[in-house]
Amino acid sequence: MTIRAMAADGFSIVGIAAKFKTSKDTFGRWLDESDELREAFEQGREKERHALHNMLYKQAMEKGNSTAAMFLLKARHGYREGDQGDTGNKVSITFQLPGALPMQEFINLSKVVKDEPANPDKRIPAQGIVVTRGG
Repeated sequence: MTIRAMAADGFSIVGIAAKFKTSKDTFGRWLDESDELREAFEQGREKERHALHNMLYKQAMEKGNSTAAMFLLKARHGYREGDQGDTGNKVSITFQLPGALPMQEFINLSKVVKDEPANPDKRIPAQGIVVTRGG
């Protein structure tokens, strides 16, 4: 049996190496060193992929198998269930502010802030800030 035929029948690198009575590392080295062996392995894998895809496609299109159709939509076209919209890459920031201050405390705080010299490098503590992704 050839490497191409074994790969087409679903043999992994480990399985093919075992058939040749060698280790997966040695077989992997052979694939790296020989373009002809690598090409045969890749052609066999492509034959297997095509057969599996064709079977799923026929199940979905000719037999109405919704599971096969859903799998193909997800695998080949990036379909995701539900209304994903544009939320996949968004960041949501929630600020949790303290309760209202009495007027006098607010005035005192305003004076302190106003009297401080401007310092663009001053770090503001992140207490009460919640960052979530994607949602």
